[in-house]
Amino acid sequence: MAQDLRLEATSRTHTGRHVSALRRTGQVPGVLYGHRVQPLSLSLETRTLERVWHRAGHSNLVDLSVDGGRARKVLIREFQTDPRTTRPLHADFFAVNLREKLVVDVPLIPVGESPAVSEEKIGVLQQLVNTIRVECLPGDIPAQLTVDISSLMTVDAGVHLRDVSLPEGVVLAHGADPDELVVKVAPLRVAAEAEEEEAAAEAEAEAGEATAEPGAEGAPAE
Repeated sequence: MAQDLRLEATSRTHTGRHVSALRRTGQVPGVLYGHRVQPLSLSLETRTLERVWHRAGHSNLVDLSVDGGRARKVLIREFQTDPRTTRPLHADFFAVNLREKLVVDVPLIPVGESPAVSEEKIGVLQQLVNTIRVECLPGDIPAQLTVDISSLMTVDAGVHLRDVSLPEGVVLAHGADPDELVVKVAPLRVAAEAEEEEAAAEAEAEAGEATAEPGAEGAPAE
């Protein structure tokens, strides 16, 4: 788990249309909620928030201090960006109970090389699962999980969820299917068609994306 991830925030009273002016001053609106915390609207410095987000993602604890007070351990539950500029629009912070297990999505990273891809060149690697939902104490959340692909020697060879090694204290979340494929070697033609379909779907989603002001379910509106 990454260390020394810290953020300073200030409480804010301006909401709704006023947050646009806030962003123009180099600040990002946010919301804090969770364990023993009354939902609180925040303002954070854009560049610092971006730097911490790139290191923390959704699965690393961050020390968040509000108005110079005692830091709380939080997870970044939501991080919304402008689809055109990638600038941060809003962030949700969940205050955790360090003694209570929670469910979190952890990035899955392939390691090694598949002989079918790198040597035989008869297929391409398809990553079917990008994150794995696990349950553990906040202090045990892994920054990432890895899957070894060096045993994938033929087309259609794959690795299942049950084959992913989990650290001590970390288990698959309820409802996860151990037989689910997380990576596989796909034939070259099939992989190319899948990439084209995915690109078309993403383009359609971006074209129809709503421009409503971001907010958080169960948290105060901006």
